[in-house]
Amino acid sequence: MALFPYGPQDRAGLTDPNLIGTANPSQPPRRYQPEEASFSLTSRGRRGLSISLIAQDIVELDTGQAVSRRVRRIIRHTGGQAGLSLFGRGTLEGSDLRRIDLQTLRMGVTLLRRTPGLTGVLPVFWRTLATSHGRFALLYAGTHDEAQPTGLSLEIMGGAESSRLDAVAEVFEQFRTGPIGMILHAAPDPGLVRQLEGIHAACVTLDFAGVDHVSADGKSGARDLIAVARQVVPQVLLVNLRPEWAPAAHEAGATHAVFAPMEKLSL
Repeated sequence: MALFPYGPQDRAGLTDPNLIGTANPSQPPRRYQPEEASFSLTSRGRRGLSISLIAQDIVELDTGQAVSRRVRRIIRHTGGQAGLSLFGRGTLEGSDLRRIDLQTLRMGVTLLRRTPGLTGVLPVFWRTLATSHGRFALLYAGTHDEAQPTGLSLEIMGGAESSRLDAVAEVFEQFRTGPIGMILHAAPDPGLVRQLEGIHAACVTLDFAGVDHVSADGKSGARDLIAVARQVVPQVLLVNLRPEWAPAAHEAGATHAVFAPMEKLSL
């Protein structure tokens, strides 16, 4: 499954008024206006949660053009100091995660719909997909809306670190012929990435926030990590990539990236 299928000719036909730039690589890179949404809920343990959704550009490294959107999800506790217990023992139950995922899917689709014609990627907890009930709920919620973006994909968070990679492979197989694509979010570890070959994923996401791709030794390790991932899957999506490292990442085998915001901190 081609998760980010738009080539230069396809993108040239998009006329969304929110687009910035053009699809011509000689012109300034295409970017989309920032989109955000948020919602809140109370867990079964009566913990207040605030969830933010931020749509970020997925840039095709070959052309430097934005070809899709990835929705980043940030979960915060509410209720002051008492809410800190959320991150201690007995965090969230499976039903809480499923509720967060379903609401993320509904609101995330609305965010993605604001850039019509594009594919989009939304996060989902592995614990939701690990149950047949959770898979059915997500599949129904994601296909019931006829106005959903073309090529909607779910990014599995936490599945690659599971000790039962065969279970992850089974979920990928169940979704293979469906309308929703599957992307696997994996820890940036070459040994773990090599083990993902049997899952037959179309795309793997690697978070470069904790990967040294600045120092000389770090750059060499980062290139090796990308090369391993590209041997396993046809598409490699890097998130939190430093923009100036895009050419080196593409040369190493990465196909797409979500760049880290390089904003100055103010105190």
